[in-house]
Amino acid sequence: MTINSTNYSVSNPSTEVISPTTTTAPATTPTRTRYVDRHALQQERARALFAKYGLTLESHEWIAAPVPMLAVQRVEKAIRMRVHRSCHHCGAIYGAEKVCFQCEHKRCKKCPRYPPKKKTLGEKEKDDAGEKPKKKRVLTVTTRAGNELAYQPPKQRVKRTCHKCDTLFVPATATICEQCRHIRCTKCPREPAKLQKWPVGYPGDVEADSDSEVEKQLEKFRRTWRKPRQRVRWECEKCHSSFISGTPQCPGCGHERCDKCTRSPIKKARKEERFDPKLVAVVEAKLRALDVESDVPPPEVTVA
Repeated sequence: MTINSTNYSVSNPSTEVISPTTTTAPATTPTRTRYVDRHALQQERARALFAKYGLTLESHEWIAAPVPMLAVQRVEKAIRMRVHRSCHHCGAIYGAEKVCFQCEHKRCKKCPRYPPKKKTLGEKEKDDAGEKPKKKRVLTVTTRAGNELAYQPPKQRVKRTCHKCDTLFVPATATICEQCRHIRCTKCPREPAKLQKWPVGYPGDVEADSDSEVEKQLEKFRRTWRKPRQRVRWECEKCHSSFISGTPQCPGCGHERCDKCTRSPIKKARKEERFDPKLVAVVEAKLRALDVESDVPPPEVTVA
C-alpha cells in the first residue's frame, strides 16, 4: 500500500504474486469505486451560493481546512428495500428478531408483510384462472314443503295499537279494531313513532272522539284554579263574641250585627279619584268655546 500527500490509493487485490508451483485462482471482477473530495464539493456549493446573491468569493477568503480532506471511497451498491412484518395476533411490528416482543409469537406465513411480495407470472395466471364468474342472485327459495318463496327487500315493521283495549291492528293498515270495533284515531300509538314528521296524527287516522262517560266524570271532579278568597269575621261590640258565618245575630247575647261591630280584617275604603279644580275649570272653558256656534244657549249659572 502506497500513501500520497492528498489521498490514499489501494492496490488491486486481484493481482497477487504467486510461485510457479501454485495454481492460479480464478479472476474476480473488481467492484467499481469512485472517490469524492468533500472539500472541493463544499467550495463549489459556496461559490454557487455566492453567485446566486451576486457576491464574489475570493481564494484568500476561503477558510482552509486544518487537515487535508481525505477522499472518501464509495462503493456503488443496489438499492435495498426495507421490509416490515407485523404480528397477525397483536399487530405489533417485528424487530431484528423473529419473535414478537409483545405476545412472543414466532413469525409465521400468516404475519402480513409490507410491502407485499410481488407475484410471479405463474402465480398471477393461477389467480386469474381461479376467479369464477359471479352467479346471479337467486330471487326464489324453495321450502321443504315444495312452496317457492319470492325474495323481497327488507321493510320496517309498523305496529298500531288500539288505545282502548290495547289490541294490535291486524294488519297494520287496518282502521277498525277487531276486538272493540274502535276506529283508529290519533290517540292510537304507533311503533316506531314518527312524531317529527306527523306530530298530530298519522295518515288515515280519525280525530279522537272524547269518551262521553269518562269525560263527564273527569269534568265533574276536575279541579280548577280559583283566586283565594279572604275570610271575614265579625265581633260583637257588647260581649266580644264572634258571629257565626251566615247569621246576623250574636250567639252570646243575641245582639244584631251593626256598623259598630268590629270587622276583621278592616274593610278598605275605596279611593275616589279627585281632579284638580283648576284643570277642571280650564277644560270646561274649552268645552264652552267649542259650543259658541251652536244655536242652543249655554245654561245660566245661579249663585246661591
